[in-house]
Amino acid sequence: MPNGYAGKIGFVDLTTGKIHTETLDDTQARDFIGGQGLGVRTLFERQPKCADPMGPESILGFATGPLTGTKTPTGGRYMAVCKSPLTGGWGDANSGGYFGSELKSAGLDAVFISGKAEKPVYLLIQNGTLELRDAARLWGRDTVETEAALRGETNEKRLRVACIGPASERLSLISGIANDGGRFAARSGVGAVMGSKNLKAVAVRGSGRVAVADTARLESLRKSFINEIKEMKGFVEVLREQGTCGLTAGLIAGGATPIKNWSASGTEAFPGGEQVSAGERVLKYQTRKYACANCPIACGGIVNVTDGRYPVGESHKPEYETVGAFGPMCMNTDLAAVFKLNDMCNRSGLDTISAGSVIAFAMECYEEGILTAADTDGIELTWGNAEAMVALTEKIIRREGLGDILADGVKKAAQKIGAGAEKCAMHVGGQEPGLHSALFLPSRGTGYVCDPTPGRHTAAPMARIDGGPGAWAPYPEMKIGNFERYNYSGKGPLAARASAYLQAGASAGVCLMPMMFFGNFPMVDFLNAVTGWDADVAEVLATGHRLMTLRQAFNIREGIEAGDVQLPDRLKGIPPQSGGPLADVTIDIDTLTREFRQAMGWHPDTARPADATLDKLGLAQMVRDFG
Repeated sequence: MPNGYAGKIGFVDLTTGKIHTETLDDTQARDFIGGQGLGVRTLFERQPKCADPMGPESILGFATGPLTGTKTPTGGRYMAVCKSPLTGGWGDANSGGYFGSELKSAGLDAVFISGKAEKPVYLLIQNGTLELRDAARLWGRDTVETEAALRGETNEKRLRVACIGPASERLSLISGIANDGGRFAARSGVGAVMGSKNLKAVAVRGSGRVAVADTARLESLRKSFINEIKEMKGFVEVLREQGTCGLTAGLIAGGATPIKNWSASGTEAFPGGEQVSAGERVLKYQTRKYACANCPIACGGIVNVTDGRYPVGESHKPEYETVGAFGPMCMNTDLAAVFKLNDMCNRSGLDTISAGSVIAFAMECYEEGILTAADTDGIELTWGNAEAMVALTEKIIRREGLGDILADGVKKAAQKIGAGAEKCAMHVGGQEPGLHSALFLPSRGTGYVCDPTPGRHTAAPMARIDGGPGAWAPYPEMKIGNFERYNYSGKGPLAARASAYLQAGASAGVCLMPMMFFGNFPMVDFLNAVTGWDADVAEVLATGHRLMTLRQAFNIREGIEAGDVQLPDRLKGIPPQSGGPLADVTIDIDTLTREFRQAMGWHPDTARPADATLDKLGLAQMVRDFG
């Protein structure tokens, strides 16, 4: 068994009830690391080509990395993987909390689940033993209730649970998987895939420890990193003291945050926005901070809202994406409604980015007369109407009326509504983009279009290129020069390098925040200390390139063409905004994406990996056999 790994992978067939484990060998671990790397290798080989993502032949995986469950700072992440029912291509969703570390402690690096149970079930994993149990009494319960019920049933206070809520049970394509009461693997429609299998939860308890090759080296690296970030100001300080919600006001002012369904930017376009954007206003309700496993940053928090129209009680502090989606995207200045909507999504399983986006889409359709009060059951979907947002979200969760249409995202909703609704539907390849404008950092658009999970802000580390000189990591290969923000040519090679590095780090099981933004996180050193490898940065980049390319090959196999994944004109600045910090900006996304693909060794127009690239990365045989 390689250091850093539990050494076993679980396989569960819900149709037959058969369960078995397989050994993870050293070569597979080093070539694919873990997380989405291990996930895409497994699905590429074992899931039939063009499988229905909601059918029994589809596979849903929960995969950790070698740094998950170790003392590596932020080493607590896991990845949910599947074919996305939202985009039709590769799907993955990352989450923190403690579930990933517990899965490793229970003796598994990953578990892959296929088939469909006849009735609702949950999977219980205890120290390498996997067992399917009845979950009929849990069906219909929200994620918080489900977690509490499973802890009570098993009499395990430290049971870690990844589960779905009512929105995922009703197969909303914008639903995710919750763990630790409010941490979320939110994107790609992973919750709908779990619901389609009648799988209510995966509950884990373990007592094992992850073997580490060099504990002294790991401890030295850990202490050094923690001491450094204690003194860091700016972004790191805000993240440490307020969490991501503390970034909202600055991002709105600079133009990074989309306003009114991506049609405007800047503080003046969002009057009264400080009511929801000021981190201090959110922190007024915070009763305690918390950290994910092995994290020294502790950006999370619990709020207790007992006043106002929506006294939700204890709930998780809303992240920036949530505030952005339910605040400026919908022109809502009611913070109480943001808390309420966040809690509704956490409990039901909705992805807050997509939920806020479909509401903004519906509001614009209402403004344009494409939707009327007759379509909304009398809900007045005017901009900023907080009561209407709460009422519509309830309909989305229950799949009632218009909510049934919106529950599958803006692309499918626009197709069903027609009458010009497509012009209001802001999506990239079927997925609502994160709340970060490519007009502000054009290379953000490169990630939105070129990553195999489109529209994902967490898959766009190349956006840092446009933010001025700096570094992603303390290695010469990861330095960032002084690039002109609105010059487009010449960024491809560095963008490809950043993408490969993030792929490797995410697969290893660490958080993207230090990986993308801190500049001092020595991921390669942590990886070597834990595993005992002698990998250099070049090897890690080659591995990340391999993972990125196999995910792209998966998309090609499933019929996703480059032309299917485009930024909407509005997100490119066509026509340009007439006011605010992004006035008159139109970006050249074509040059950025073509040069990125060329640097990756993919065809610049079709995005197909070249044969020479597949050969170089050791993927040619796999793609021939299973592509």
